[in-house]
Amino acid sequence: MNPLCKLGAAIGLLSMTAGVFAQTSVTVSGVIDTGISYARNAGNGAQSKVGEADSILGVSNVGFSGKEDLGGGLKAIFNLQAGFNPGNGAQSASGQLFSRNSLVGLASSAGTLTVGKQWNFNDDWLVGSIFKGGYNSGSIFKFSEFDAVSEIYNNTVKYVSPAMSGFQGGAMLGFGEAAGSLRTGQVYNLAARYQQGPLLLAATYDHEQGAGVVGSASADSTYKLTTLGASYGFGAVTTRLGYAHSDISGPGLFQSIPSMTARKAYAVEAGLDYAFTPVFTGSADVIYRKNTTLSNDSKVYRLLGIYSLSKRTSLIANIAYLSNAGGASESLVGTDSTAIGGGFANQSQAALALGIRHLF
Repeated sequence: MNPLCKLGAAIGLLSMTAGVFAQTSVTVSGVIDTGISYARNAGNGAQSKVGEADSILGVSNVGFSGKEDLGGGLKAIFNLQAGFNPGNGAQSASGQLFSRNSLVGLASSAGTLTVGKQWNFNDDWLVGSIFKGGYNSGSIFKFSEFDAVSEIYNNTVKYVSPAMSGFQGGAMLGFGEAAGSLRTGQVYNLAARYQQGPLLLAATYDHEQGAGVVGSASADSTYKLTTLGASYGFGAVTTRLGYAHSDISGPGLFQSIPSMTARKAYAVEAGLDYAFTPVFTGSADVIYRKNTTLSNDSKVYRLLGIYSLSKRTSLIANIAYLSNAGGASESLVGTDSTAIGGGFANQSQAALALGIRHLF
């Protein structure tokens, strides 16, 4: 090849390389959510507690996401998110760097397929839009039987269909990776939603298979969760209604909840959001949980205010009150109790959190 041809080939190769890099993007983003909190009936059940609060509305995190245009409408995507506690800088999940997302996949007009550590469809489509979030402020997924209303799972493959006339579906499979068994430790999640204008309807079904032996119970124990939700907005008002039914067949090592005896329970959340001004929104929620096997129940009443100082920075005020009856031991803020739910039987608890939330 003569020198001119070699130079032309080199220039062509450089142009192709530049084109590839030009179609690749990486974004660094995250959130810091912290403040001051007060809780009564904490500690031994008769003490008050004041201190720094992490994760008033969500776990603080920093992440890296990106995409590469592969041509023909196909894109490679990835998402890595590391959760942390602003109060001490520690990882939000000990020993897990990318505890909030760790996935890679492909996206096209036929949908999105991803592999890795991922959130279920409850968190994607229901938490925030129907069930209000918050890790220390009275959320439905803090109840003993309902952690999978918002949960992230290891070793998963997830498919999300494109939206067609407002309809969208999805499926996720988590491999238990137990030698000699496909079912042991397996998780699957099916979901569908309809979103058109101010109306949102969504339904999901989660199924987790026990991953080990607890006492005399084998890995055949299952955790099943069915979740339904709807929201509708008109003017400055958005109404929300969510329902979840939990069915735990017996003790088992599940990915989302600790071992507990066989039980069934349901929970209902009704909420209202009102935009008082373009920068201030108030929310009111009532959550009712009923364990139909043990005949106990819990109620949470919650008020939330968010004042936006800018598009990225908000001030937060959250107050919640929880009551237990029939021997229920749920809690807003964990106590010294070793009971399931983290609280003391039949005891109420109130919590107040004032904080700041910054997106970057």
